[in-house]
Amino acid sequence: MKKRHENALADILERVAYEGFATLDKWQLVRWYGQERFSVGIRRDIRERWEELVSELGMDKNKRLIIGENSVKGQILLMHSHIFWDGDEETI
Repeated sequence: MKKRHENALADILERVAYEGFATLDKWQLVRWYGQERFSVGIRRDIRERWEELVSELGMDKNKRLIIGENSVKGQILLMHSHIFWDGDEETI
């Protein structure tokens, strides 16, 4: 992966850390990794980078990264909280 792509991915993961989610096009992510498809290896690397970022930022180490794939639009959703499902809402 080129340095500029590493930096772009780091920016996306920081957005996830502070905003809760981020999306990017699957073709873009696959290209950054020099792969032909969105593989398990790519997912593992993204999770490792997430764990490093969480540690660097001093965030809760149990904050798990969730990776979703929209095969219709060809997008990848990265998020650290899944309050989108029933029963997961926090009262304000």
